[in-house]
Amino acid sequence: MRINRDLSSGVLALSFFALVFFVLIPLYVPVPSFIPGFAPPPDMWPKTTAVLGMAMGVLALALAIAKSKKPALEQAPDADVEDLVVTKPHMLRLAVLVVSFLAFIYGMPFIGFVPASILLLGVLFAMTGTYRHKWLMVALSVIFPLALYFIFSQFIHTLFPMGSLFS
Repeated sequence: MRINRDLSSGVLALSFFALVFFVLIPLYVPVPSFIPGFAPPPDMWPKTTAVLGMAMGVLALALAIAKSKKPALEQAPDADVEDLVVTKPHMLRLAVLVVSFLAFIYGMPFIGFVPASILLLGVLFAMTGTYRHKWLMVALSVIFPLALYFIFSQFIHTLFPMGSLFS
């Protein structure tokens, strides 16, 4: 099976962020009926991120369609227009990524945001296939969630789920 890489990336990004915006945020981000003062509602940043992600998906789709409409002579021979052949390793990597995201979503209420994010980033860094800098990948997997937690808890005063295992 042959798939155009640019087109499939746009469809995947648009689908993922549309799922987040239209399904996950309304289901899992509670919005109180009254928000005092000028405080933003709890769903503002997730919705902003999802809208930006959908815009990037639409832009990727538009660029892929525009690129495919160019005549073959106008395209550079070394341009990134080759098709991606889907193989078993590709499907296995996709399955690992889907399972990792599902484990993150369903595991966060039990182990909390920071440990779940550390594990997810570890898997994502491992999926890049570059193991030459494994200590850097491990350090970044730990530092990024801790920095995010620190910024949100200290400056924005937004708490992340601690998890029932550690409560």
